[in-house]
Amino acid sequence: MQTIEDHGHPDSYMKDDQLIHKLLMPQGNLTYEQIATQHLSPDERKLINDFMYLQEKSKQLFQQLRHLPQHGQFNWQIHFSRTFDCFSKLWKFQQDHRSLLDIKYGLQRWQIGEIASKIGQLYYHYYLRTSDTCYLHEALIFYLAMRQRNYYNKYTDDTILLKKLRYYTRFLVVAFMVNKMDLVLELKTEMSVLIEELAETRSVAEVNEWKGIVSEVTHFRAALNHISVTRMDTSTVYLSHRLLPENRVLPDVTLSPNPLKLHSAIIAGTKVGQPKITELSIDMFRVGTILERNPKALPSVCNPMKQYLYKPTASELLCCLAEQACNLPRQSAQLIYLSGNNVSYTDRTGGQDTYTSGGGIHFGHRDAVEHKYSSRYSPDLLHAEDVHPFLRHATLLIVEGEDRSFFSTVMPVFREPVIVLLSPKLVPHTLKGNKLGSLMSLFLHCPMMAFCLLCNIDRLSDTQWKKGLSIINGLLAELLTLLSHSKSVHPHYIQLLDDPFIRLIVLRFCLFSAVLQMHTAFKTEEYYPSCVPSLSSSDIFMKPSVKRGIVDIANTLECLVLFSE
Repeated sequence: MQTIEDHGHPDSYMKDDQLIHKLLMPQGNLTYEQIATQHLSPDERKLINDFMYLQEKSKQLFQQLRHLPQHGQFNWQIHFSRTFDCFSKLWKFQQDHRSLLDIKYGLQRWQIGEIASKIGQLYYHYYLRTSDTCYLHEALIFYLAMRQRNYYNKYTDDTILLKKLRYYTRFLVVAFMVNKMDLVLELKTEMSVLIEELAETRSVAEVNEWKGIVSEVTHFRAALNHISVTRMDTSTVYLSHRLLPENRVLPDVTLSPNPLKLHSAIIAGTKVGQPKITELSIDMFRVGTILERNPKALPSVCNPMKQYLYKPTASELLCCLAEQACNLPRQSAQLIYLSGNNVSYTDRTGGQDTYTSGGGIHFGHRDAVEHKYSSRYSPDLLHAEDVHPFLRHATLLIVEGEDRSFFSTVMPVFREPVIVLLSPKLVPHTLKGNKLGSLMSLFLHCPMMAFCLLCNIDRLSDTQWKKGLSIINGLLAELLTLLSHSKSVHPHYIQLLDDPFIRLIVLRFCLFSAVLQMHTAFKTEEYYPSCVPSLSSSDIFMKPSVKRGIVDIANTLECLVLFSE
């Protein structure tokens, strides 16, 4: 795909004269009719007409991209390539002819900022489509350049102020994605100042909506950084949890004669009351980050494609599951992550009823409130049985909800390997009501941060952090050895552990279960996670080597009193 540096010549776009004369430019610029009456040389008139055409064509292509479906077999790359190509020409054109466009056409700096903003959006959405974090960093580069060059700063018009606020919102999402927490704090502060300016001309309701976004940023940042790691010089360490050489489980092993590779993932979140930023809940963010390698550390390996679905309807989710299943290549696996509020059936089971699991997850409309009970025939309810048709490929299913029994009935009906990881049914009262997201997703995202949360630790030294990470990595390697050599472990685990992402998730899940079983606040099986096929018969969670490692972590964090040996 072409990037913004691949500049072509714009003459090939200057063909549709009928289109040109139907278009009018934004207020402050000349229209085509006005250009015809200006004292311009033929070359100047042609250059301005060419720029206006490129500008309008880029807008049309960008709008078309926004209406593309997020899934399906269509060739979406062609649409992105055309749009990138047009914006590349437009950007280069305004650079080459800035003086003429400023003086003769009335080009404003905020309009240049809008071009740069849309290029940043293109890079970000291409990242969402491909999971290639290089494009995420390209989006960051454009947004940083916009901020440095102050494209919007000298304008007081509230319409342009709204454009700047929308740019800040997109910038904040990218800053979170690349773990630039200092930048997030700066942007939030600057955005708050802009909202105060907006309050002078806009309604209270509109201003409160923007203040709500700032509040979301505050809570999201707090959830991501509930642990403060400090160096000897008291500076804060911001933690990255993408797959790096130092936090991946080594060595890479081949346990199955036909190794599978994780190809794509659907990450769906509908849980009520979670911290979020735009349409990305904290659980979705954490799981998505697990499925990405750091591009600087491992540039040659592709990440699995993923699709975020924030509060989809059950029908939308099923449609996406079907498309993902249809597009999986041979020898590929899929990941399905479901985070939501459980709903129990209100009606009794009939003799031949299809849905017998007792409940499901509510995936209703975006404005739906939390439900506790519903008819088994509610169109907003996702049942365990609904997932079965999409298990024609190897699958890792992760479910976070209040009642894991609803999805414990999922089984490999097509004889493909299927692993289901289920969150605990209960959590201790000390962890209830926290605004940090689900405990299991936090442990899968970063076991060390979850360990600190379990022990009520919010500050530790860089030395403690690094030592704890080293012990955890050793524990994960030990769990891999135990899993791969155990004769009682179900073959589905062996078949799926060849993929580095699935391997890391499964091993962190095993460590999660072992830690909770040793923690004194987690008293019965209802407080522990579970999995299908079950690993309880293998007893790997309570092997002496695993228990010793957990004790070593507790000693490092000075919280051994919370764990039973």
